[in-house]
Amino acid sequence: MESAAVRNWLLILLLLWSGAGMTVRPVSSVNLPMMLPVNRAETMQGRMLRVGLLEENNAPWAMRIGNDLYGINADYLSALRQLTGAQFSLTLYADQAHLLQALNDGQIDFALGMLVAPLPPGTLSSDTWYSSPLRIYRNQQNQRAVMFNSQNAQLAISDTTLAQLPPDLAARHRWRRYSSDLQALYTLLNQQNDYVVADETSAGFLLSQLQQGQIYQIASRIEAGQLSLRAVSRDPQLISWINQSLRQLPAELMSTLQARWSSILPRYQDTQTLMLSPDERAWIAAHPRVLYAAEPDNYPWSYRDSTGTARGYGVELLKVIAQSTGLQFEPVWISNPRQATALIGQQQAMLQLMQPLNGDAMQSTSLPVWRALWGIYSIQPHSLTRWRDLRGKRVGVLQDDLAQRLLPDDLQPQRFADRNSLYDALARGQIDALVDNVLSARWRIASRNDPRIHLAFAASDIAWPIALGVAPDQPVLRALLDRALQQIPAETQSQMRDSWSTPPQPGSVMVMRSLPMMVLGVAGAAIALLLLLLARRYWQQRRERQQREQAERANAMKSQFLATVSHELRTPMQAILGLLELEKQQHSSQNLTLLHSSAQSLLTLLNDLQDHARIESNSFTLSPRPLALPEWLEQQQHFYHPLMRADGPRLVVRALTPLPEAILIDADRLQQVVNNLMTNALKFTRHGEIRLTLAARQQLELTVSDSGSGIPPEEQQKLFDPWYQAPSGKSVSVQGSGLGLFICREMVLRMGGDIRLVSQPGHGTEVTVTLPLEPCQPVSPVSESALPGYPQLRAAIVDDHPTNLLVMQQQLARFAIQADTFEQGRDLLRADAQQPYDLLFIDQMMPRPDGTLLLRLLRRRDRQRGRQAMRVLCSADAQLLSQPLAAGERVLIKPVQLADLGALLADWQPDPLAALDDNLLRLAQHNDKFLGRLSQTLRDTVSQDLARLAAARDRADWTQLAEAAHRMKGSWLLVGLEEGAQLSQQLAEQAKQHQDSAETWRLLILLTNRLLKKLDSYGTHPHS
Repeated sequence: MESAAVRNWLLILLLLWSGAGMTVRPVSSVNLPMMLPVNRAETMQGRMLRVGLLEENNAPWAMRIGNDLYGINADYLSALRQLTGAQFSLTLYADQAHLLQALNDGQIDFALGMLVAPLPPGTLSSDTWYSSPLRIYRNQQNQRAVMFNSQNAQLAISDTTLAQLPPDLAARHRWRRYSSDLQALYTLLNQQNDYVVADETSAGFLLSQLQQGQIYQIASRIEAGQLSLRAVSRDPQLISWINQSLRQLPAELMSTLQARWSSILPRYQDTQTLMLSPDERAWIAAHPRVLYAAEPDNYPWSYRDSTGTARGYGVELLKVIAQSTGLQFEPVWISNPRQATALIGQQQAMLQLMQPLNGDAMQSTSLPVWRALWGIYSIQPHSLTRWRDLRGKRVGVLQDDLAQRLLPDDLQPQRFADRNSLYDALARGQIDALVDNVLSARWRIASRNDPRIHLAFAASDIAWPIALGVAPDQPVLRALLDRALQQIPAETQSQMRDSWSTPPQPGSVMVMRSLPMMVLGVAGAAIALLLLLLARRYWQQRRERQQREQAERANAMKSQFLATVSHELRTPMQAILGLLELEKQQHSSQNLTLLHSSAQSLLTLLNDLQDHARIESNSFTLSPRPLALPEWLEQQQHFYHPLMRADGPRLVVRALTPLPEAILIDADRLQQVVNNLMTNALKFTRHGEIRLTLAARQQLELTVSDSGSGIPPEEQQKLFDPWYQAPSGKSVSVQGSGLGLFICREMVLRMGGDIRLVSQPGHGTEVTVTLPLEPCQPVSPVSESALPGYPQLRAAIVDDHPTNLLVMQQQLARFAIQADTFEQGRDLLRADAQQPYDLLFIDQMMPRPDGTLLLRLLRRRDRQRGRQAMRVLCSADAQLLSQPLAAGERVLIKPVQLADLGALLADWQPDPLAALDDNLLRLAQHNDKFLGRLSQTLRDTVSQDLARLAAARDRADWTQLAEAAHRMKGSWLLVGLEEGAQLSQQLAEQAKQHQDSAETWRLLILLTNRLLKKLDSYGTHPHS
């Protein structure tokens, strides 16, 4: 009795829970344009409206991903929110009954969806939000001889769509019902059903996502009704507000939603709808297969894909004809039109794909289906603009192609058996030009990915009609083809031509477009006029494109030249700065310090060249770091004072306000800006004063002023343009590159600041730079005379420049590192194979092999060894700083200084397994035989401990986990590896507190696996 009551209560709770709604939020990227104020916008502005929807996913109307709702419903709600300011809270319900019950109980303000009539009394429906007509769909690969109205036709439909059908249509057929349109369309793809009835929006969206192009729409007069999205509410005022708001939505919203969620499918007549005469039916019965001759690589008319299946515009056209007539077509592959003519003459084929109409009365073809121009193509199209330019040239054509008729009599072409050999001959320079139709040429150029081939000029002003060639002794077949072509809807023919007009490869070279089909019925004079306008537009675009490409090539060559020169100059600069820095460590001479600073100034000039290339390639980067501002300003006084002439201007360096101890800024870029401004001041100031001032207010203000010659107003606007040299400065003996102020402006803008120039001829120039002021903690200076030592490191340097090898070897010696040097990567690989290195410095730009390839080889070797060395890639290209690197890898930008090496070495971590070899040999008392047994026993113990750890962690058995970790700690201590013991101890303590640290577990597992791999190696290499 009691158990029965409990069951009843549970049943009631289950029913209540199943009807309860789930809250979601609409997600949409629809943005309405700026509009005038809407009527009654204040009625619902800021109010939360509760909306109910059905829980089941129904693409593209409503698609739920987690708690987010996408689709047409969400787009409309987002549009209404933007239009009126109303907010919407969405709740999902299991079915329509629960949804309407929630509406009746006042849990929601309105229901949204395609609700099935009849609705409860007292409910009102809004106007239609979005409607989609119901269409009939079929699979092109379905060979069953049935029509939609046939008694044995198998029809599929979803429950939602069936509820929307007109009652007489729903009762007239037997339906196979499915829960969604997607399931119904799947049965059509798998040919389990002959037809599917679905709304146009849902079918177009789903089939476009599935990428199934064999499904088409039946061009039928059957009125199947439509799906309509509406709101349902019990509040008349709310329905009135919704209707008024919908009417005020912009008209382009419907176009936006249709483009986003619906894809138009081709429309054909139903299967075998062509009314055949008795003679035609007899002919079809006597010819179950119709063979057609087609070229396997004649894009877009016909070709074979990677599976050997025939594809192309002509093939698709034959499939449509087969659908309406019942004919079956099979290809016979040929190489050129002559072979097609021979096959038709020998009655081995009845059709030819595709044949241009040339006015020959003996031609037997179908109605025209396309038009195409023939053109002359060349590697050097600029020198060929008319027929007489081809005199004495080698011109290639396809055997028996229309191109032979278009050539002047004084040109003797070379005939080729297939298009591949024709285009190969042009690419290899065996012919100077070829003649082909522009559609085939455009696809061919795109598929070959050869941008050198361009259209030189049109072979004639006629767009030649293209048709299906028919055997002369087959008039019945020709009549069938013509009638079937006339039955294809005009919009479907246009859609087919559009889909095959453009090559699918990205970046295709589009040199000419085929003429629109609307000109087929235009008189010859109109065609000539249209071709004249197209030719004029083509030549204009071609001239503009050539000018743009020429400018881009010049700009690219300039940028490449600057980057290359800068890199080549940096190589000797590495040696200069490196040796000077070493000498400065040993001597305190003021002249040596000045020499070092001057070399750095020269490097700054080189940086200007490279920075210009980076700015143009959009790869310019900043590296902010703490800068001691008072010390930096004092250094400027010491740096520029020796450059002042005895009879020249006086230098004044001053802080106008108290300066913070340190700021966060890119000091190198700041120094480049100051160097450029001071260099200009020194050039144009013979007497008087040059002032460098610094002030820290709300922003950092740096000013360089001089009493020099000044700059005329008409020149000041161009000073910040690249490569500009002011005419007023031609008298100066030392001319600059014209990049200084341009580089300054780009750097300052990228640092978030501004630069201003004020100048008056005869009175001097003042340049003020303002930058963001970000005070920070100062960094303690590192004593250059007391560098840390790393004598335990085994290091190697590989560089094809001997001076760089010497400099870096001496720099590393300052850190007590005795480094081996190699001029070739192969030598380094051999030495590393004999005894691995801990630290490797690799030059990026060197031969045999280059630095990048050498880096990959060393990565693979480290993975095989189970150990990891630190690899340092040295380069003059700062763009390497943004490239991903593997663990234990660094990048140093040349010239490398001691501070760079010190920071890198400070990050070096020793191999935690480095002492394993010596410890095991000591435990084995230097007995190789006992070493093998010892390592095997230790491996078995560690493997068992690891298995116990994993099992205890999976069960969350904290006691067993702590015991297994403690046992593993003993194994690590036995072999004298402290890091493994510490990780085991941490894991044991965390397990006692019922804590699971994923990071500790990951580090211990990685180290344990390395230990096991190392122990495995002792079986074959005792001392590896």
